[in-house]
Amino acid sequence: MGKIKHWLRSMPLRRAFVSLVLVMAVLVAGISAVTIFTCVNVQNQILESVTDYQVLPPQETKDEYNLVIADDEQIVPGENGQLVILSTEYQIANLSDTQRVAYYAAKAAVVLVPTLLFVLGTIFCAWMFYSIKLKQPLSLLLQSADRISQSDLDFCLDYPASDEMGELCRAMDTMRAALLKNNQETWAMMEERRKLSASIAHDLRTPITVMKGYTEYLSHNVPLGRISEDKLMDTIRNLSLATDRLEQYANQVREIQAMDAIPVKPTSCSLQKFFEEQEDEYAVLAQQHQLQFSMDISGVPDIQVMLDGILVHRMIDNVISNALRFARREITLKAGWQEGLLTIQVHDDGKGFSEESLRSATRPFYKENTENDHFGLGLSICNTLCQKQGGTLSLSNNNGACVEMQILAEKIDAD
Repeated sequence: MGKIKHWLRSMPLRRAFVSLVLVMAVLVAGISAVTIFTCVNVQNQILESVTDYQVLPPQETKDEYNLVIADDEQIVPGENGQLVILSTEYQIANLSDTQRVAYYAAKAAVVLVPTLLFVLGTIFCAWMFYSIKLKQPLSLLLQSADRISQSDLDFCLDYPASDEMGELCRAMDTMRAALLKNNQETWAMMEERRKLSASIAHDLRTPITVMKGYTEYLSHNVPLGRISEDKLMDTIRNLSLATDRLEQYANQVREIQAMDAIPVKPTSCSLQKFFEEQEDEYAVLAQQHQLQFSMDISGVPDIQVMLDGILVHRMIDNVISNALRFARREITLKAGWQEGLLTIQVHDDGKGFSEESLRSATRPFYKENTENDHFGLGLSICNTLCQKQGGTLSLSNNNGACVEMQILAEKIDAD
């Protein structure tokens, strides 16, 4: 029975239903044929126990008989002018009560048993089809729908059959997995927003405290004439610097919040030419900081790819700007492309990332040194832009800091 269930579960619904119907039809037809054959034999055996004819006395002319012959009767000539009527009805009339009951029961069974077998076979066929093909997957689907409606997505819908119900269960599990992933991403985003809000509140406290201190100082001392003109101008200048700092911070917050809305617009781009055009720009920038800049694009083939050059340029700008602040003598950019994936590494020979920076440097407004004017957005922006282009950003140390960016860049086949 287990093999039959496994065989039926591996079949498509339509084929399984047709197979069950055909098997049941053959069984019903076979049992019905045996039943009819047996009942007819029983009837014949009962009739054979009595005579099947009656003899009429001879008459002068045949017309004098004035007989009405039934369908199951046959008249044959007998001896001495007698007539012999062969008749099943005559046999039945001569049966005993017990024989007559048995005869009619067998006759009724010829019709009733096949009809009953057909009805029972249909019910059994439907029950088998539901039990084997529908009961378990429908139960799993209902349970899964109930758990999903309660926001319980941490389960696996496992129904190994290869039929349509198996495909439906796998589609339901795929939807569940997608919802779970979306929920996890949503929670992660909410957590990042929470950390961002906390960071903003923390970083805003300093310029606000400075501005509040200066305003309180002025409000107490200006009316009493205790502040000289130079001191007053000094205080106003410091207030202006704090205001500028606050304005810059607000602009940076607006920029990081707008990252998600930046569209990715890949266009046809010559990969080698893209990097060659930037080499001189970064070399000049490094010279302004008394640093050496080198670029290694030996791993970049001379091909056309689909790339959003503006976003990639911005990512490289941010990483190199960070490297300029920490490098001692040299900054190196290395690029390579393989199977639709563009890899860009920026390495500087500075002190490298701390353990905390390796874990947190891609978070918005993360600063290892809180005393400088750096906002801590460069790597966070790069990380967001990498993800928008189907890639990743990773940090490591290799005789200095190394930032690796990977993004998708599909090759354009030449016609």
